[in-house]
Amino acid sequence: MPGDVSAIVRTGRGLGPAGLTLIEFLFAVSVFAITGLGVAGMFPAAFRSVVVGGQVTKATILAQEMADMIRADTFTNVSAYINTDTRNAITCPTLPTTDCTNKLKWKNDLSATTAQSTGQGLPSGYGTVVVVCVNADGTTNTTSPCPTDLRKVTVTVTWDRQGQGSRSVSLVSYVARTQ
Repeated sequence: MPGDVSAIVRTGRGLGPAGLTLIEFLFAVSVFAITGLGVAGMFPAAFRSVVVGGQVTKATILAQEMADMIRADTFTNVSAYINTDTRNAITCPTLPTTDCTNKLKWKNDLSATTAQSTGQGLPSGYGTVVVVCVNADGTTNTTSPCPTDLRKVTVTVTWDRQGQGSRSVSLVSYVARTQ
């Protein structure tokens, strides 16, 4: 009969309670485990990239620091920075000069003995400064005293990458007599 509701239509499987079979569960767990191992394997590489990036940034900041100190010094005193190397001993006279104080500060900033644990300095970090005379035609020379009023200053910071060799950052700047 058309209005009779005695016939109930069943949908779905109709064979037992709904859920996962053991095989479906094991397959899902194995896919999750393989994916998790792949993601976990990326963390050490990502961490190394962050550390190296931080060291490059720190080296760049330290090179910029020294270049700024040289530019802030008097033009006649720029020659005092020729062939500066923080691996060598830096001794200041009783009344320290600006260049000597700047060299000592830079050496201390570069070579903090606790570079790895505190984040200060760079591992086995050192810096060099090369100052050359720039001629009117743009060429450089090491004539002393320099006959022109322009100096090219190259500041280089080098550090050890924990057994992966050394790395360096160089910054070139020009200093001119403004008088």
